[in-house]
Amino acid sequence: MLLDPYAIHIYTDGSCYANPGGRSGFAVKVHYPDHLEREDEYIGDFSCEESTNNRMELSACVRALQWARKNGPWDGVGRIQIVTDSTYVKENVSRAREWKKNDWRNQYGEPKGNSDLWKQLLSALSKTRVRVDFEWVKGKKTPISNEIDKAAKIAAKRGGTDVDRGYKPGSVSRSMVRGAATRFPAQGQSAVIRPYRKNVMRKGEDVIRFDIFSEDTQSFVESRYAYATPALAAELHRTHGYRVQFNDNQHYPQILELLEEVPLRKPTLSPQ
Repeated sequence: MLLDPYAIHIYTDGSCYANPGGRSGFAVKVHYPDHLEREDEYIGDFSCEESTNNRMELSACVRALQWARKNGPWDGVGRIQIVTDSTYVKENVSRAREWKKNDWRNQYGEPKGNSDLWKQLLSALSKTRVRVDFEWVKGKKTPISNEIDKAAKIAAKRGGTDVDRGYKPGSVSRSMVRGAATRFPAQGQSAVIRPYRKNVMRKGEDVIRFDIFSEDTQSFVESRYAYATPALAAELHRTHGYRVQFNDNQHYPQILELLEEVPLRKPTLSPQ
């Protein structure tokens, strides 16, 4: 992707060790167009003891926009390009306004997380006095993107006195399946699950991350997430086995009923 040589380029990156919930940080650096005759400079840095990778990527973009609002406009600059390697940011920037109109739910009714940061981003974006575009680039493909990647990792590794006040860790244990949890393909079926993480998404709703347990192979095969009422979520204790009933909405999976508790074999990590 070719960047506009007359635009201001703001490079952002976030990092989290032991994502989610580990030490986290982000870094932001601005590259000015040649006609301004100014050196690149770091304009944002953040370190905290716990957050998530997505929150750090999004927070870096918020910081970039806040800086742009305070420092712009610039002579001969018609737009700002925020450069990110986060697919989470790039894919959802255009959706966030609709989420806000729908009380932070998507078109299927699924609640969307990190609404505090999306609100800040939309607010800062509306107050920026020049055009802003978000550009996705694969990480570490240029010297400056490699530099900002290292800076974000250094910030995350050191932790620090900063606090991500919007991060709510919930109750956590370890998944037995490698990789991030994905949305459960709910089709009205029942399944045996092992909950390992619970978070309050919004008033009256929790998101449950769980491992799927195969009774045929006696092993954990997938890491998924779905939603449940707080009352039902309270019955789903971490690391226990349960047979549960799901709804039939693949875009907004919900655990409707706890059918029975199921004994599980001693868990072992799945192979890569």
